[in-house]
Amino acid sequence: MIKIIAYSAARSDTDRFFPFLNSLKKQKKVNLSVVASYIHYIDTFGGTIRHLNKYFNVENRKFKTNTLKDSPNQLAKNLANEIIYLSDLLKKKKPHILILMGDRYEILAPAAATIPFNIPIVHIYGGAVTLGAIDELIRHAVSKISHLHLTAHDKYSNRLVKMGEERWRIKTVGIPGITNLRMQKNITIENLRKEIFLDLRLKTLLVTLHPTTVNFKSIDKEIDNLLNALKKIKFQIIFTYPNSDLGHQKIIKKIKDFCQKNRRCVFIKNASISLYANFLKRSCAMVGNSSSGIVEAASFKLPVVNIGIRQDGKVKPKNVINTNFEEKKILKAIKKASSQKFKDSIKNLKNPYEKKVDLQKITNFLLKSCKNSKILHKRFID
Repeated sequence: MIKIIAYSAARSDTDRFFPFLNSLKKQKKVNLSVVASYIHYIDTFGGTIRHLNKYFNVENRKFKTNTLKDSPNQLAKNLANEIIYLSDLLKKKKPHILILMGDRYEILAPAAATIPFNIPIVHIYGGAVTLGAIDELIRHAVSKISHLHLTAHDKYSNRLVKMGEERWRIKTVGIPGITNLRMQKNITIENLRKEIFLDLRLKTLLVTLHPTTVNFKSIDKEIDNLLNALKKIKFQIIFTYPNSDLGHQKIIKKIKDFCQKNRRCVFIKNASISLYANFLKRSCAMVGNSSSGIVEAASFKLPVVNIGIRQDGKVKPKNVINTNFEEKKILKAIKKASSQKFKDSIKNLKNPYEKKVDLQKITNFLLKSCKNSKILHKRFID
């Protein structure tokens, strides 16, 4: 029996690779368990551990708090505590393979904890670039620690080769969860209204803003300019919660204040896959700096206003309009994105991240490669 532990830093990463994890779970010779980061247990972000528990065997954890202090000092301490927890878990469970999903800073902890145990690490989503987030540093560090790579795009695979990784260790798989998201059933207008108290037959923006963590001191100005621009547009607005990056509390507070003064908006803490898919299907545009605008929105032919530098460096489909945090430029970009002319221009768009993949072949690649006698002996290729 091959014991595999998959570490989930955030729900979004798990959803994107859910079909792959589900394929692994169905293998007769595989015992798959999931370790959820502390973020999953925090009420501020929707207590997403409940979602994971529905589908996977999740390791039980206990925490003294369900809140997250928004400071660099606390972030560093959280990572240190995570390493301590994971080192004990790895000693106890003795897995044959560790899978790290995504590129958030939380995955540095399991990567570091695993090094002394000589356990092969499979990194999903390496080789990408996000110049506006500290995840950029973490992602590449984890790639060098890892032994196998499942990437979202050929460009990202080639970047790993340039970083010295051997080609046989890399496979481009796209993001399997996009198709799962796109195939979600439609929720009726009436049921959506009961769920979020908005009539999505009216023009609606889907807005997500995360902190720009390479310069989180600029957060106040960024969120203020975005909200000032949104005041001048009479569309309904679905806000979704920011992630746990430094500065998230300021964003949450300002959006809550905005929604209290504007009945045409709602602030969603944790949307189900089905609900989020219907937001993507029925909104007239997505606004903010979420990776979902880069990765998933193209599969729904949804125009995206990508603001700021957080997603700089990623391969962007043609439904994405880039702008900065100047109020006038945000307004101009939203008007362009919500126009019929722009929507017509992307009606035949194909999402570069949504690929037809054979999940069994990906699973076989992982299991076969991890049995390779050379798996732990990495060479740097010049």
